[in-house]
Amino acid sequence: RYETDLAFRVGGKMLARPADLGERVKKGEVLARLDPEDLRLNASAARAQVAQAEADYAFARAEHDRYRKLLEQKFISEAAYDSRRNAMDAAAAKRDAARAQAAVSGNQAQYAELRADADGVVTAVLAEPGQVVAAGQAVVRVARLGAIDAVVSVSEGQIAAVRAARGARVSAWAAPDRWYDARIRDVAAAADPAARTYLVKLE
Repeated sequence: RYETDLAFRVGGKMLARPADLGERVKKGEVLARLDPEDLRLNASAARAQVAQAEADYAFARAEHDRYRKLLEQKFISEAAYDSRRNAMDAAAAKRDAARAQAAVSGNQAQYAELRADADGVVTAVLAEPGQVVAAGQAVVRVARLGAIDAVVSVSEGQIAAVRAARGARVSAWAAPDRWYDARIRDVAAAADPAARTYLVKLE
């Protein structure tokens, strides 16, 4: 009943896709991997920016403290001191922004692996190793284990009877000698434009 298209949170070149069509997967299992090198480089660059921002803030703070002492001794004007205080505040803001960006880049470095969010079965493979995928681009589709629907296409001439039915019996093509009691859970509001049939889901 529940199918989810799974995608990477970041873009990159896909190196491997251990999950194949029809394979059962467990929650947390790796379904695909991106090349982590670019993500590592971004994380390293972000850490370097944090170090630079920390150094700039330390310098601005030292200048602020020095100008505050000069102001107390009446060697400089209030305006000169205010400019150094503003410079220190700006350096602090840049430091905080650099720290936040480094945290984001650090998280992105962990997003090189696409993992299953629940136990299920791979019902579609939408990208192949070697392909460059964008963030949010579906890579695999996983149907969760648990609630299962029987899905049938009903012709226009029979859809009124299906809508009026209180229940149904279902037989699968793979086991035509076995029948199951079912409840009509959903009937499509409109017919498929090509097949002119209505999709009906039974629980």
